[in-house]
Amino acid sequence: MTEQMREPGPQDRPAQGPDAGTAPRQSYYIRNPWRPWASGAFAGASSMLTFTTVFYALGRLPLVLVGISVLLAVAVFVFGLYAHRRAARFDAQIGGR
Repeated sequence: MTEQMREPGPQDRPAQGPDAGTAPRQSYYIRNPWRPWASGAFAGASSMLTFTTVFYALGRLPLVLVGISVLLAVAVFVFGLYAHRRAARFDAQIGGR
């Protein structure tokens, strides 16, 4: 359709109400780069502890490796807490709080 034949739509009407004259707000659903890191870290730590428990129970994992695995899982979990805090800060910046 050409510009002359187009019917006016909602974008052509002037803004009304309390938000008239202000810039449109950003959508809440903006990609937060920290959210997948937080979820992945928690899932990774949980998986590491599950596999460690299963293989130790089967007698296939020496106690030294269990200790190393638990320390690594704790480190990954702490990183997940850090990523969760960063995701919350990112969301707060978007919301203007």
